[in-house]
Amino acid sequence: MRVLGQGSIHPAAGENMPPPDEYTMWIEREKIGKNVGELQKSYDLLIEKVKRIDPLSIAEMTESHYKSNGIPRIVIPFLHSWFVLDLLPYRIRAGHAVIDTLTMKVLVLHHIVAAGENQGSAVRVMGQWIDYRSLQHGAVVGAHLAKSTTENLGSYFALDNEQRVARALRWGGKPIELADQGFVFKFFPRLPVALIHWAGDEEFPSYSKILYDISASNYMPTHGLAALTEFLIFRLAEG
Repeated sequence: MRVLGQGSIHPAAGENMPPPDEYTMWIEREKIGKNVGELQKSYDLLIEKVKRIDPLSIAEMTESHYKSNGIPRIVIPFLHSWFVLDLLPYRIRAGHAVIDTLTMKVLVLHHIVAAGENQGSAVRVMGQWIDYRSLQHGAVVGAHLAKSTTENLGSYFALDNEQRVARALRWGGKPIELADQGFVFKFFPRLPVALIHWAGDEEFPSYSKILYDISASNYMPTHGLAALTEFLIFRLAEG
């Protein structure tokens, strides 16, 4: 996965590379201006949808923080950072440069709209883990996600334990008692993801898995979950 500030990496002739992930493609298009108009159109459309949702409901349904002093705004935790939804005028701002992209802002708006659609429902994080195949449209998106993340996730769990823990903590991760080792991260307060790993032995090879809470589809479209997951795993593998 490529992010702003990185040069494109080209494989050597004949080298097998994983397919480009969704987040990479969105970012590359944003950097070179390709289809950026469509991305901006999505941003503008989602902003209009967000305007129709009561701000206090947004704060409640996303477990974010409504601030009324100065410019009214909602601070939305994200991994180790945050986003701000300003309400006068409506716009999304990022807490750190690494996530300050139009692509990521569109994903934040998708989360707000999806959460807003749960208003009045009993949907909450359930603490029951599922893999991507159980998500809405997960069979198709999941196949691509597996191909685009397997190498980076394997590289991350191949690090020594001290490095694995340090990188997880850097992105807001916490240990979770699943498999031989695992970490849970919160893209948003109600959108956790678990990355877990079984060490190999003489009989079985090592194996890693991505898990989401059973409520995940209520807080983000599946393609958005894939993009966020690819972003996180690349960052963990990159260091």
